Amino acid sequence: MNKSGFELITIKEVKIEYPFLIEREGFDYFEEWEDQDFFLVARQEVNYDGNFYLDLYEDKEKKWLSNLLNLSLKEIDAIRIEGILINGDFSTSGTIINAEGDYGPYVYINGNVTCQSLLLGGSYTEIIGNVKATEVVMTSYNHGNFKCTGLIEAPVFIVEDHYTTFAERKNDLFYYNDRADDFDAENECQYDEVSGEDIISTELQKHLDNPLIETFEELKRELEFRELILKQNNPPAKTYEYWRGRVLSNYRDLKLVPKEFKTEELCNQALNISYHALSFIDENLITYEFCDTLVGKDGFAIQVIPDEFMTKELCFKAAEKGTMLRLIPEEYYSEELILLVFKKGKHQPDINDVPSEFITESLLKEYVKISKGLWFDKACKENGIDKLSILKQVIDSGIEYLDTVFGNHFSKEIVDYAFSVYGGKNKEEWNKYVQKYKVKFERLELNNYLKE
Repeated sequence: MNKSGFELITIKEVKIEYPFLIEREGFDYFEEWEDQDFFLVARQEVNYDGNFYLDLYEDKEKKWLSNLLNLSLKEIDAIRIEGILINGDFSTSGTIINAEGDYGPYVYINGNVTCQSLLLGGSYTEIIGNVKATEVVMTSYNHGNFKCTGLIEAPVFIVEDHYTTFAERKNDLFYYNDRADDFDAENECQYDEVSGEDIISTELQKHLDNPLIETFEELKRELEFRELILKQNNPPAKTYEYWRGRVLSNYRDLKLVPKEFKTEELCNQALNISYHALSFIDENLITYEFCDTLVGKDGFAIQVIPDEFMTKELCFKAAEKGTMLRLIPEEYYSEELILLVFKKGKHQPDINDVPSEFITESLLKEYVKISKGLWFDKACKENGIDKLSILKQVIDSGIEYLDTVFGNHFSKEIVDYAFSVYGGKNKEEWNKYVQKYKVKFERLELNNYLKE
């Protein structure tokens, strides 16, 4: 036993020592645990100083866990911890955090819980007692389950698409539960069609220390950072260095930076992480030169460029740097631009991205030459273009294109035509392609070419 009061015991021992757990729904919910796997167990009440992490599978949390148990990271990596059991009251000065929405350990606390905030995501958590938080209790995402047999007391209590049940609640400032019709109408979210996000109620916003928080996702990030977020608790003032650390950790937090700290330097640091940070930058800082530099680093940045700065030259630069055609506004399309996107792209070109008015014989010919020709047959049929004619033009362009034609558009007609062009004058090169695609020749019983 270490000073924290926690120890690792095997699931086999847990079943023997706490047999009632076997009948709990969340215990080995997917029936995939092994008896030699472990539980993190405290056999009596725990008073912990700091934030307590439930995401025991994540790298950052493994470092925390190694300190908690006084074990090396190598030892932590060598074991699998499936659950957490606290057989008594649990009190922590910080936040209890299960930030991962998709999964988490099984958590069973046989007692009351006291904390700064409680954030639950994908874990299956049972608290046989009351929960008292000085700030927020928030459960989020439908992969998780939270059952509390007692009272949930917190100034703010939010249930967002989560299986949460409780006996009673006491929430003086704000309550929202989108799985129940038991909250005040003014606490309802409002859907924003531009961002596609649910914007939190002004009733909640007025209690938050940072008025720039607009979504539950942003609120969750604040809780993940173990912050005091309510005005009434007088959170400490933030510095530029604090916000710089937040932005370097997650560029999306640039949106939450107060105006006095949102410098051009900080914006550039966010953009170095992701061009998507552009949407969080004040309009007065965005110039054409700014956009040009951004696209020059990554062609995919073309998708976030404001309309007023979009130009033909910028689209060509994006194509040169590698992007997808669908990210470029259609009014800037030309055959030259389309082919440049296809040639420089980081993904296989897709003719389905090309509007029908740009699908010509010359474009299809180049499309076949530079790609696997995905949906080539479909494009020819829909636009009344003779497929065989295009493939013959590709073959005429040089014997080196037999690789892409034989590789992706093999047929007897193609072989016959290619042989008529190269079978005599480039016999040695021709035979190399015949041998390379020998299996295809045999499959179509074109054995006469194998004897050449």
